[in-house]
Amino acid sequence: MFSRSARSLASIARTRGAAVTRSVSTVAARTATPVFAKASLALASAAVAGTTVFVTQNSTACDALPVHGIAGTNQERTFLAVKPDGVQRGIVGDIIARFEKRGYKLVGLKMVWPTKEMAESHYADLSKKPFFGGLVNFFSSGPIVCMCWEGKDIIKQGRQMLGETQPLASKPGSIRGDFSIDLGRNICHGSDSPEAAAHELAMWFPEGVNDWSKTVDAWVYES
Repeated sequence: MFSRSARSLASIARTRGAAVTRSVSTVAARTATPVFAKASLALASAAVAGTTVFVTQNSTACDALPVHGIAGTNQERTFLAVKPDGVQRGIVGDIIARFEKRGYKLVGLKMVWPTKEMAESHYADLSKKPFFGGLVNFFSSGPIVCMCWEGKDIIKQGRQMLGETQPLASKPGSIRGDFSIDLGRNICHGSDSPEAAAHELAMWFPEGVNDWSKTVDAWVYES
């Protein structure tokens, strides 16, 4: 008698539990926002097709300026890259922190593993140099971190902050002066002119960068 009652109670509990679960699922489905509903549909379709879908929102954050910014203004931009040696040594954060602390604005950031073709295109101006082949092999040997920085005189100042191409000639306090020793492992790259910045930013950020307002700029620039 007791066993039969226990089984009956268990059966009722399972039935009610299933009903509650179905009810909650129905409510969740009805109250889901259109964005997430569309995202779920896209992801489900992708799963069937065996592809990967990236759902992005807030497209209004796209850059309103040319990707290279406006040279000679507070919206001048430059391309900086942390090379494979800097990535492997884990000093990407140290490099970013130096530019942020000085007051410059990061408007583009991504990690890329360059192909040899990409490395050759990036260093096309050095293609006649005897070290070109080794430079291309090194630059494409691992991931690099691509950055677009914005601010007053950033092209010139960025190069000074990086230091001399030859680390041993770089002053202490510069990135190369503090973090590197050997010419072939000099941590980073920076555009050396507005023309180079325009070329390199168009190459590495074909999708554009982000035009956003930094609230502390009133304390960085005199109005």
